[in-house]
Amino acid sequence: MSSQLDYLEFFVQAGKMLGSTGNRLAKINMVLIMLTDYFGIRNPVLLIRDSVTNSYNIELAPELTQEELSRASEQFGAFVSRHKRRFDYEQMLFGREAAELPLITPADIADRKMAFFSCPIVGQDKSLQTGILTALIANEGSVTHKAKLLKVLAGQLGFYLDSTGSIPRRVYKSGIEEPPVAMEGIIGESRAIKQVCETIRSVATSRASVFIRGESGTGKELIARNIHNHSLRSRAPFISLNCAAVSENLLLNELFGHEKGAFTGATASAKGRFEAANGGTLFLDEIGETSLNFQAKLLRVLQEGEFERLGSSKTIKVDVRIVCATNANIESLVRQRLFREDLYYRLNVLPIWSPSLAERREDIPHLARHFLMKLNNEYGKMVITTQDQVSLLQQLDWPGNVRELENFIHRAFLIERDGRIDVAEALAASERRIAAGAPGSGLSVHGLSDRSRAKGASNIESEEKKAIELALEESGGVQVKAARRLGITLRQLRYRIAKYGVVVRKIR
Repeated sequence: MSSQLDYLEFFVQAGKMLGSTGNRLAKINMVLIMLTDYFGIRNPVLLIRDSVTNSYNIELAPELTQEELSRASEQFGAFVSRHKRRFDYEQMLFGREAAELPLITPADIADRKMAFFSCPIVGQDKSLQTGILTALIANEGSVTHKAKLLKVLAGQLGFYLDSTGSIPRRVYKSGIEEPPVAMEGIIGESRAIKQVCETIRSVATSRASVFIRGESGTGKELIARNIHNHSLRSRAPFISLNCAAVSENLLLNELFGHEKGAFTGATASAKGRFEAANGGTLFLDEIGETSLNFQAKLLRVLQEGEFERLGSSKTIKVDVRIVCATNANIESLVRQRLFREDLYYRLNVLPIWSPSLAERREDIPHLARHFLMKLNNEYGKMVITTQDQVSLLQQLDWPGNVRELENFIHRAFLIERDGRIDVAEALAASERRIAAGAPGSGLSVHGLSDRSRAKGASNIESEEKKAIELALEESGGVQVKAARRLGITLRQLRYRIAKYGVVVRKIR
């Protein structure tokens, strides 16, 4: 145990250091290094409050490399900013509670039992917090004494910073850069996606029908929405309907509406989507899955601009622009007489081809980072990716296109470790393999398994449910602790418990 003389000597030397000439941050950094030299206190970190955003940024962490410092600012700095109240007072965390913090630690202390200590830094105005001092203390008899030492040092630093003025915020390069947006909701800068956007702008001002073609999961509805948003109809409604998701009778009702008593259960008149979209745009997805009878009724509306509700003889006039989409080989369906030829020519006035991910692989990094940013915002976390992981994503086949990539990123996010996604682990979880072997990846060359295709998005929900059940089990059924382990809020946890029907058994 350090003697009182050691503490006195430390503060004498720290006072001399801070009182000398030179860069303020460099002098504080030396004082933090002295903590390790004198007392074996590890990984001291100084966070400074940004007076504009009221967030905390890591300014000094002398035991971390520049790369680790940047990552720590993203993960731990963001965590502190989101949970300010936890750091308004001094705190000491042991064991699992300390391990749950998104700390970046030097490699030589990763497996040691250390207590985490944090203390607010305030100046003469006790109500205004300037920053936070944190450190790791060996979990032994001298913990309390060293915690008192850090508390006194935090007070000394508070008065020093108060007397010397604010510190300019350190700027870090984010691990997740803002992805390029080609058009609203459309991410990428490839030649293929730029051509699509040019076509959207050119056809948007027309009144003609648009037929969007492309594989499933390529974002055909996004294209339709942008056509509407760039047209003169942008202030009117945009209404969409997936024709393959409902039966023919229900489809007719959805589109044309019905009168009271038209069928059993029709207790009141109801407008259809054609009426709801009057003056705007109606998007019909998976039009190739419809029956010939429905196609005949749709053709009439396209040609005449009128229809009747189910159970009514009154003709209703509408002004609606039709945008259709399909992933089927529509020409083949026409030859097989499964799709009306006259409707095909009526719809195919302005065709747009939505490119697959195989045609725009250079956009995969941008899409991956975009989905990661969305997940970070949803879960209140800071998970990043690295260039080598992004390169692996580019080597994979994506038969499900953008939708499949989004699901894969969600899976990788859920099983992340150390604040970074691991493509190899996510591949193992989804039974995927590298499509074109990467040097040193250790992954075999295979395509996507049929079983993996069948799982799709449901696999994400299954894994999320398992993660919640495991966190609840390890937390003894205490939801506050489980939410902390998962890195989400209590409200988010309770929403997911209800969504997945998770049974909570509290262990007494």
